[in-house]
Amino acid sequence: MRRLRWPLALVVAFALGLTAGVLVGKPSSAVRELDRLREIVSRLQQQVATLQARLRARESVAGPREPGATAAAEVPHGAPSPTATRPSDGIAAATALTERAVLDRLAQERAAARPRAGTEAEGAASRPGSRAADAPAPTVAQALDRFYRYLEAINAQDGRGRWRQARELVEELRGMGDVAGQALMQVLAAGNDSDERRTAARLLGSLQVPQSLPLLRDIIEKDDDVLLRRAAAYGLRRLQTPESLPVMERMVLNPEEDRFVRLSAAYGLAQSGRPLGVSGLAQIFEESTADGRGRDVAFRALASLDDARALPFMRQVVTAPVEPAYRLQAIRFLTARGDRQALAALQLVMQSPGEQPSIRDAAAQAYAALGGR
Repeated sequence: MRRLRWPLALVVAFALGLTAGVLVGKPSSAVRELDRLREIVSRLQQQVATLQARLRARESVAGPREPGATAAAEVPHGAPSPTATRPSDGIAAATALTERAVLDRLAQERAAARPRAGTEAEGAASRPGSRAADAPAPTVAQALDRFYRYLEAINAQDGRGRWRQARELVEELRGMGDVAGQALMQVLAAGNDSDERRTAARLLGSLQVPQSLPLLRDIIEKDDDVLLRRAAAYGLRRLQTPESLPVMERMVLNPEEDRFVRLSAAYGLAQSGRPLGVSGLAQIFEESTADGRGRDVAFRALASLDDARALPFMRQVVTAPVEPAYRLQAIRFLTARGDRQALAALQLVMQSPGEQPSIRDAAAQAYAALGGR
């Protein structure tokens, strides 16, 4: 890693020499030029710091492995296949799906455990000489180290053990507070590796770092890399701040925007109680006839709302010419919520001679459960 320092030293020396020349020649423009050069040097310093952190992470992962060893553990569904050290766009997309599942599961677990965790935190804070009080404050370098170890873990082929490690590293980053946010924003702003930047964008949302909103918004509005924009949209959805809502509204209303970017924005708006989110998800479901993954994600997002806002959509799905599995799930959704307004649609399905027996039977059972006669 010492080799990374001398190029930076040369750049700093060059910048100082150039600045001296400018100061002598044109004082009026010297301040602007000095600010620009300082920005360049700062960016280079950040890049060197991230490169050092990634090298340390790779060394820590590669150290315990035996040469030629292969992974025998089961690879989670959706994880990248061991075909190359540098994933293609397709493998990167699969990795992102699995990573998002890990982050979403962590969010659900934290939401369920929040009351208990709050009580335990109060008890720990009240104990004298607690470990949290005695521990030194974390640094950006330590946060970068955790980030790159997380990146190596989600891209590894060692099975569930690596994914457990990834979950633990996310919690470590969460425990670092603002320092973790600074490190992730540094990667997102100054990183040269698209995989690193995508992962940082998703983590900024999962850790709910509100200061990252301008960075995520700029990527969505200005960057041409669609996978990076999708990752930024996911991060924006997970921020859950009032300031992010107008940004997501513009994303949903932009017909030229990528479908999965709009999907993340619509889901975020729906979770925040905005009607535009529900109608946006329904529209994406309708237009995704040739995109099974997009349609499935939109349906699951609507089903996850678990309230009356999704009922009109589910009633339409019951009688729509869509995949039977969606119709079956819609019938179960309406039944679980006691939606008597669905009786007419259920009766129509029951009386249709060309209907599939499984759908007809499910409709009949739901009709009876909802009190139909």
